[in-house]
Amino acid sequence: MIELKHISLEFSRPVLKEVNLTLVPGEILGIVGKSGAGKSSLMAVLAGKLTPQIGDIIYNGKILPPANQLLIPGYPFVQLVEQQFALDLYHTVFENIHLKASHLAFDKRDSWVNKLIGILGLKKVINQQAITLSGGEQQRLAIARALATKPLILLLDEPFAHLDELLKSKLQRHLLKINQETNCSIVLVSHDGMDLLSVSDSIIQLKNGRISKKRKPQEIYFNPKNKEEAELFGPWNRIEINGELKTFRPNQYQLVPSGGLEIQSVEALFKGSFFENKCMVGNKPVILHSNQPLQKGIQFIFNA
Repeated sequence: MIELKHISLEFSRPVLKEVNLTLVPGEILGIVGKSGAGKSSLMAVLAGKLTPQIGDIIYNGKILPPANQLLIPGYPFVQLVEQQFALDLYHTVFENIHLKASHLAFDKRDSWVNKLIGILGLKKVINQQAITLSGGEQQRLAIARALATKPLILLLDEPFAHLDELLKSKLQRHLLKINQETNCSIVLVSHDGMDLLSVSDSIIQLKNGRISKKRKPQEIYFNPKNKEEAELFGPWNRIEINGELKTFRPNQYQLVPSGGLEIQSVEALFKGSFFENKCMVGNKPVILHSNQPLQKGIQFIFNA
């Protein structure tokens, strides 16, 4: 178990303020926050690559030395994969991972490298130079290199930032497989909370240098604490009905023949697996998701 205790970090302005965080073995933790919230700085502190002005990093009850007291910054049991992958571009996929596994006994090294190649779906490109790989393949190779050292904690900085929806889904499945087969704790940060929902055991928000309490993905999605937190996870409706504020996600409603709220106008945008309907209820805009475009004059009630 690793803990951050009262971590505060400041450059020209405060970046992290009294951050307290506990990561338990095998946990997948998502950290969501807007650009500039301090997510990358928090990861660097957790990895032992950045020294906070105040606070301690504790591992299994022992206070770890800060980065500026380490001969080589970085804790050996933590691996950080940043947005620049730092690959050996002219080495093959196998060579890239094999070099990082040099601490292992020679007779065990090849089997571990091949296992990682299988987990991360790199078998088809095993003999290709890293420079010839696609962006998604390079990212998976960077993750494999990090795992080659058998870390207890894997940190991923904005792993979904430049991936299309198909590649995001594939990477999410790879991360779940890594967690299941290695029991490695994983921390991943994103400015888009939707990317974290399907893979995280729990999620926290980083805002103005402070973190929220851990919450389960479904809880933080359907019951956000405030409007800003809600909008980090997609569309969020807020309308006042008879003096009472109603908040709900676009899929938290049910169509009814009468007795509900009438939709006055609709613009339906096809999103592939659903239609996003931009509607007006009275003079208030709402977004509703449906299998078919919604028609004017229909009524709905809340399921929230």
